[in-house]
Amino acid sequence: MTAPGQFPIVPPVGPLETGSLLVAMPSLQDPNFRQTVVFLCDVSDEGAMGLVVNRPSELLLSDALPDEDLLTGSGISVFDGGPVQTERILLLRRGGPDSHDFTQIHDDLSLGGTMDALKEAATESGILGFFRPYRGYAGWGAGQLQGEIEESAWAVLPFDAELVFAPSPHTAWQAAMAKLGGPLTIYATMPADIHSN
Repeated sequence: MTAPGQFPIVPPVGPLETGSLLVAMPSLQDPNFRQTVVFLCDVSDEGAMGLVVNRPSELLLSDALPDEDLLTGSGISVFDGGPVQTERILLLRRGGPDSHDFTQIHDDLSLGGTMDALKEAATESGILGFFRPYRGYAGWGAGQLQGEIEESAWAVLPFDAELVFAPSPHTAWQAAMAKLGGPLTIYATMPADIHSN
C-alpha cells in the first residue's frame, strides 16, 4: 500500500536505447531533472548520456561564443542540457549534410561539440538543417539509469520529434505526460511552478 504523499503510479517503460526519451515522473524532485524530458544520445553497458530538451535558458549562443561573428544577432537560445560539463556547448542537429564534425545518433539527428561543427551548422546565409545548442548534458554511470527507472523516477518513451524539437519547449514535459496517458494525464496541465497556481 502506498503511504499518503507518495507517488503510486508505476510509469510506462519502453526500450531503453539511443533515441529514447526519459520523462521525469512527478515524484522526481531533483532540481536538475524535475519536470524534464531527456533525449538519450547514447546508451551502452557503460552508461548513458542525454540532453534535457525542455529547458531553454536566457543565454544566447552569440553571448556564449562572442568571438564567433556568424552568430551575432542570431537570437538563438542555449538550452540547459544537464548538470555535467556545463562549460561545454553541444549541438543537436536535425537534417543537414553528412559531416565528420557531427555524429549521427538517431535517424536524421546528429550531435556535434566542436567549433567546426558550429561553423558548419551556422553560416552567414542562415542555418543548415535545424539545430539547438545545449550547455552541458546529463550523464549516468553503468547501471545507474536502470536503477532510477526501477525506482519509478523516469518513464521511457520512444523517440518523438515533437517533444525533442517542441516549438514551446517549456510545455514539453506536460505534452509528454499527455502522451503517457492513463493516470499521468492529469499532470499534462500541471504548471512548472505549482506556486503560480
